[in-house]
Amino acid sequence: MSPQPPLLASAPLDSLSYAAPSRIRAYLCPVGMVSHPRFVEFVSRLQDTAIIRLGDVTPDPRPERLMFSPQGFPDGFLVYNFVTTIDSNHAFLEDLELYRRTLAVFGLADYNNINDLTYLHGVIGALQAQHPQAVIHKIILFDCPLDQSELPSSDFICVPPKRASRVTSIRTILCDLTSALLAELPLLAKAFQSADTIVSPLARDDDYDSVMLTSSAAANNRASPAGSTGSLPSTISKDKRISYPLSHHTERQRVRRKGRSMKMIANMFLLAGRTFDALKEYTEALNVLKGVNDHLWHASSLEGIGICMLILAHIGVPFVLPNAVLPPVSPASEKKEVEPPHLLDLLPQMTNTILSLYNRSQNFPGESVPQITYAETILRTTNLLACTTFAHGWTPAARAAAVLSRPIPDGSISQSELHYGKMSIMHWISAAQAVPLDGVDAVDAARILTGIAAACGRLGFFRKRGFVLRQLVIDLIPRIIQSRQIAQPRRSTVPRPDVDDDDYWEDSHDAHIKPRDLDSGVLAVLRDICTIYGIPVDSTSEISTFGWQDVKTSILKTCIGLCQVMPDYVGIVRYTGMLFRSSAEVLSVDEQLTLVRKFWNAYTSARSMGVQDFEDEYWDPYLVRDIAVVESSLWAVPTLAPLEAASSISDLGGPFIYNPFAKKGEEEGKKQLLVLGEPVEFKVILQNPFAFELDITTMSLVGTGTSFSSDVISLVVPPRKLYPMSIYLTPTSTGVLNITGCRFQVFGCKETTSAITPTYAVVTPQSRIKSSGLDARRSSSVKSPSPWSVKHVSVDVVPALPVLRIDRVSLPHSSLMLLEGERQKFTIVLGNVSETIPVSDLSIAFSDSTTKSLNAALQQDSRSDSDKYEIETFLHKRAAVCCLTDLDDMQIPANGEAEIEIEVLGKRGLTSARIEISYSHIPESDCIPKERYVRTLALDISVTVNASIEVAGCNFVPFNYDMPMIRTGDGKSTTTNLLSKFLDTIGIPFEAMDNYCLMLLDLRNSWPSQLAVEIDSRTASNSTHTVKEIIQPGHLMRLLVPIRRISHIDSSLPIPSLSPAKQFTRPSVNSLSGDVARKEGIWSPEVERTVFWSREELLRALSARWTDNVSATAAPRSGAVELRALRITPQMVDIIRVDDVVVNLSLASSKYIRKSGKYHWIVEADAFVTLVSSVTSHSKTENVSGILRIQPALRNLPASIALDINRRILFNGILQLPVIDIKSSETRHVETDFVVLARGEYEFLASFQVTTTDFGGNGKRYISREKLVISVN
Repeated sequence: MSPQPPLLASAPLDSLSYAAPSRIRAYLCPVGMVSHPRFVEFVSRLQDTAIIRLGDVTPDPRPERLMFSPQGFPDGFLVYNFVTTIDSNHAFLEDLELYRRTLAVFGLADYNNINDLTYLHGVIGALQAQHPQAVIHKIILFDCPLDQSELPSSDFICVPPKRASRVTSIRTILCDLTSALLAELPLLAKAFQSADTIVSPLARDDDYDSVMLTSSAAANNRASPAGSTGSLPSTISKDKRISYPLSHHTERQRVRRKGRSMKMIANMFLLAGRTFDALKEYTEALNVLKGVNDHLWHASSLEGIGICMLILAHIGVPFVLPNAVLPPVSPASEKKEVEPPHLLDLLPQMTNTILSLYNRSQNFPGESVPQITYAETILRTTNLLACTTFAHGWTPAARAAAVLSRPIPDGSISQSELHYGKMSIMHWISAAQAVPLDGVDAVDAARILTGIAAACGRLGFFRKRGFVLRQLVIDLIPRIIQSRQIAQPRRSTVPRPDVDDDDYWEDSHDAHIKPRDLDSGVLAVLRDICTIYGIPVDSTSEISTFGWQDVKTSILKTCIGLCQVMPDYVGIVRYTGMLFRSSAEVLSVDEQLTLVRKFWNAYTSARSMGVQDFEDEYWDPYLVRDIAVVESSLWAVPTLAPLEAASSISDLGGPFIYNPFAKKGEEEGKKQLLVLGEPVEFKVILQNPFAFELDITTMSLVGTGTSFSSDVISLVVPPRKLYPMSIYLTPTSTGVLNITGCRFQVFGCKETTSAITPTYAVVTPQSRIKSSGLDARRSSSVKSPSPWSVKHVSVDVVPALPVLRIDRVSLPHSSLMLLEGERQKFTIVLGNVSETIPVSDLSIAFSDSTTKSLNAALQQDSRSDSDKYEIETFLHKRAAVCCLTDLDDMQIPANGEAEIEIEVLGKRGLTSARIEISYSHIPESDCIPKERYVRTLALDISVTVNASIEVAGCNFVPFNYDMPMIRTGDGKSTTTNLLSKFLDTIGIPFEAMDNYCLMLLDLRNSWPSQLAVEIDSRTASNSTHTVKEIIQPGHLMRLLVPIRRISHIDSSLPIPSLSPAKQFTRPSVNSLSGDVARKEGIWSPEVERTVFWSREELLRALSARWTDNVSATAAPRSGAVELRALRITPQMVDIIRVDDVVVNLSLASSKYIRKSGKYHWIVEADAFVTLVSSVTSHSKTENVSGILRIQPALRNLPASIALDINRRILFNGILQLPVIDIKSSETRHVETDFVVLARGEYEFLASFQVTTTDFGGNGKRYISREKLVISVN
């Protein structure tokens, strides 16, 4: 069975360490059924014991195998370089640098997966056939419980299980393997010594008459880039003795062959750990090669001497510096004793000599130094100097780091010393960078440039390191394309970074396995390049602002191109995401579309190959812009309300118009409430700033606090949009729930969580400060949102609540038509859909379309108090909708129903109404809660209100003989008879007509059908007079309505307000009076209060209604006439109101007089008559005093003549008499005697002028309403 292909890449030791040529290369390969984790474990156990002390190695007892016996230098050590790849590209260098040759092949097998050990013999043969250049081939059985003697062959090595094995067990096994290896090295040494010719790496076939050192070289076509061959003979006998053909060479060639043979023996001593012998052999070979001017091998020998001296210095074994490596001594100092130089100073000088010899070798074709050797020599010296610099000089830690690649402990070092060491090392780095790499393959170029970059990184030259790594990536792309063109000559599709062919992606799945010519460590360099140039290497890294954006974009495009031509699908996915994350704003639309197509193809290809867990997070951290709760259309969101329904003044905001200490509700903020077990819709705003669609495979809500379950959805976000979408969430426990963001997964990205970043949270970097060097990298600002710009949605989850719904409404289509003043009823049937929770508390509220306009009118400051009261009356007392069902004790059980009766009033301006039913569940417990969670169920109805009976106007007429209806008599009846007949018609006694007046009310029928109108007027405390009329459509009719005059009105009372009590404000009254005030319609506050209270008393005594008797409906329409449309003036008030002081005139009974009317008397001439003046006070609180004045006049004459009565009437006394302290409801009579001398008609008028200060103001006059008429015959 052939061994399996390698599963690991690279060795843990530093390949550019100064002592790297002293390590034996051992190839490890899996054998049999070995899983990848187990193989990694086996390799790790071997690497832990890679250093073998020669004193612990048992020497081979055979005398012919003692050339490299460990007893020759027991203090020495041997170092294994365990690798899992075969470096066939450097096979042409194995003669010059033997450490590149694989000398041992170990197959690693898992004993637990092997059923039969006999088949392993075939595996040994396969290993020997595949790797003939190795000197030993062994199979190591891990976790083998057998004893070594129980194994079928010595080629099998048993390693006990790990639980029964220690480190010494593995070390003992490696010591045994080392003994076998050292026993086989003499055969190889004899072959080198007997070889006819040993050629240089770049020598051509016609330069020497040479033969192959091994037959495997010819079989494997091991040739250098210049076509060189190896130097072992082509045949090996069965007894392992090598025979060589005879040839004749010149003396120079013979000496050169001898020197090269000695140098190769020195290489073998160095690999075997015999450092003293290696130093001796290197010195002798150097002297021989120097004599024949073999510069290449001379320089290689000199390099070996430096390695030997370094290892001996590390071991602590004293040695003498060879004279060949000492600097030349001047003639003047030959007589003086010169102190030998320090090894730390000598090694760089030796490297300069080596490089000088390498440069000389360029003059000889076929003998020039390979570029890889030249560059690695410089880099090994660079690493040596770096170790000594960071280890504070020539210390044991520095030597251990240079020899065994051990880490240097952290320590402080002065800035000046560090700076000097760094600058001196940079000269060597510059020399390595100057090596031309045109003829070097991609692997060697990558190794050289990565070595230079690693050295720059250790020294802190990150900018230089980034430049070198960028050069590496740019140089690798054309080399890899060229190598693939050579490796796949039959392929028509060539992978190039500028080609985006779907066929290429479909056909290149097998190409994902890296060719053996490509170093697997190249892709790891890309991460370092991105870090150096300020590009976030993963989704968790912050975006640094240092560096140029164009350079970052170029770097990432180069990385994508390199990953594409390899191809490495994981790398394409990773670096495309990094490009979108850091440079999306500078990419054009076409570039974004091309990149995302490559991204999707690479992701699909990687997943189809079985690659797992390689996705990065989505590249835009601001995907979620906002999250908000959407009010459910199925059930209302509950609100927190106090349990008491009544509200105090403090609940309404207090008595003040403005309170600076009160908190505004908007500032306090109200948390939204969710109900346990009820799904809630959340609106999520997603941002896609890219030019392509985002395929979000999964998305759900995340949060903290109480538990919940969220729906998982998938969606596609359009390009360059803020896209709204909905996700439903169901709370599973009560408490506070904070929604912090969304968990989502975009196609090609791993699942991640995004916080809520509002659109107003603009990410702005800090102000740019000019800085240089590493300060720019450390102090650069970061593009990250501020902590206060991240939003979260906080909601409270309350216990389960009942859910009501409207099952039925008796209104068709929830609409109705009314006439103004009409009332109509309908029912609402409520159903409780909750399975377990009843409704224990129910309340109802109403709003309509007139509320807004009335509130707006109420806010106008120019309105008078009476107008505001009128508006408030229609707002608060004329409710358009009311509930007729008692809801105090109503409960709706779970899955039960309840019926509510509603009444709607036809109100002018009413077009719609809203019924809000608030309900809650109060659990039964001994402790009464102070608050409750209330839900509101709303029902909107449409209302059409048509005009019915409208009040067009009104007027008032007192009862007297000058009334128009009296004048319209037939001329036959007297005035008294006519007036008495009219009063009988309207139901008022003739004697009490002074207590009444007549209202002329104009009504208009605006309904296209006749309406019957009835007006009720309260004429007494227990009697009502009703006026009935039928008004035709569109007609205006005047109705005569008797009104009882109003008395006892306190005009000092303020006009009330129906709005909640507020801070007292002084009313603004314009100081207009007289004609101006009447013209502008502005009254004084006293007049306004008098008119207001008079009108209120009038409206209390009146009521009106209409009926549509001819309507086609079954039940006739009926409604109330809105009498608040009546408007009265102060002049009307004087008619309908009884004055506080009433003055009446009459004549005392006498035989000389005869009464012809209530105020009409017939008196004989020259007869003494007594005039009785009656003064009555209607005030309830105060006594009144004043002056009574009597004014006689001739009737029906002008005033200038009518008042001239001095010779016509004689009075006994004066016509102005004081009347004092008239009590409330008291009538005071004053008699005045007079004699009429001349015949004619006279009239008397009396007035009372108040002199009491507190009674309505001093000087107010009250005049008798009716004149006393006397006819003298």
